[in-house]
Amino acid sequence: MTPEIRSWKRLSTRLVYENPWITVHEDKVQLPSGRTTIYGVVAANRDFVGVVPFLDKETVLLIRQYRYIQDEVTWEIPTGGIEQGETPEQAAQRELREEAGYKADHLELLNIMRSNKAIMREVGYIFLADGLSASPAPPDETENIDLVPVALDEGLAMIARYEITDCVSIIGLLIADKRREYI
Repeated sequence: MTPEIRSWKRLSTRLVYENPWITVHEDKVQLPSGRTTIYGVVAANRDFVGVVPFLDKETVLLIRQYRYIQDEVTWEIPTGGIEQGETPEQAAQRELREEAGYKADHLELLNIMRSNKAIMREVGYIFLADGLSASPAPPDETENIDLVPVALDEGLAMIARYEITDCVSIIGLLIADKRREYI
């Protein structure tokens, strides 16, 4: 018999840091055993989207960009934050336009995810996009993006070679591989 899983009780919370992108709290919590401990919580101030854009049944658009935190150039699918008042679908279309220069006739929700559930409170929505047509929008000022069409099979091989390490991109590409027969 599996024991009942019980929730923790927050006894207090203290704001540690806040900026436009994240809020950090330190909570004092009581565990089901009765013991108390502290727990750090990083909350994204907005959720995010990722988009796997298909040019055709075999080709996706990937981006390469510099990521400051890793201090490296990464391979990714288009991703970005959901703005105030936007739906995940609207954010996916906006990010696709800003980062890839396309809009999609069709978006399909592939997955809802939490990237680091142990310390980070945020929700990500990953979409498959097809029926693409040119519709460029100005990129975010912090982005310097190289857009690269890649065969989906090559994208999967890039995951296996550890060239794509971003969890949103990995999940999106792996699930899109299973859905491409319906494109």
